[in-house]
Amino acid sequence: MVHSFQLIVAAAFAVLLAQSQGQTQPTEDDLWQKINLLPVCFEAKGNKPGELTYLSSNVLVGAMKLVHQSGTIRCTANPAYDSKWGCNVPGSLNLLNVVVTDKHNNVVYPLQKYMSMNHAGGLWYNLPFIHTLYSKELVFTNYLDPFFFPQHSTLKIWYGEDLKDYYESDNFGRVCVDVYIHGL
Repeated sequence: MVHSFQLIVAAAFAVLLAQSQGQTQPTEDDLWQKINLLPVCFEAKGNKPGELTYLSSNVLVGAMKLVHQSGTIRCTANPAYDSKWGCNVPGSLNLLNVVVTDKHNNVVYPLQKYMSMNHAGGLWYNLPFIHTLYSKELVFTNYLDPFFFPQHSTLKIWYGEDLKDYYESDNFGRVCVDVYIHGL
């Protein structure tokens, strides 16, 4: 708790200092660092995550953003269920199914508290204000417990059912994203 308070105070001080020196506040583009050179693409089945190797300096990551570039993905053969981030099931709770892991397939994002207990086997979850079909960006945050991201580390982006081999036989699709981090 003290650490997060110190981060907030330090950030507020930096903004005040910048303003007193005539500098403007950082824009959204200043906050995010793109970490892929080419789009990172993952598929709905067949153990086909998207992978990238982080080439910049070591960083403490407080947030990660995936920005949809192309493609759709779904949890069934029916194309009416196409989505960007999960499966667009009519009348559902807007469940998402894109997860970020390290090279050993340990889930980094989303946080466990967002995982759905009814669909945990396939790593289904929901996030506030994110829609599986209409949202262009999928943003994960954990400023209270950021993770250390060393240079040359591998990151994977998975369709959750594919990662867990959970009812994936009828899954379909491929999605490509750009990956951004907010370093602290």
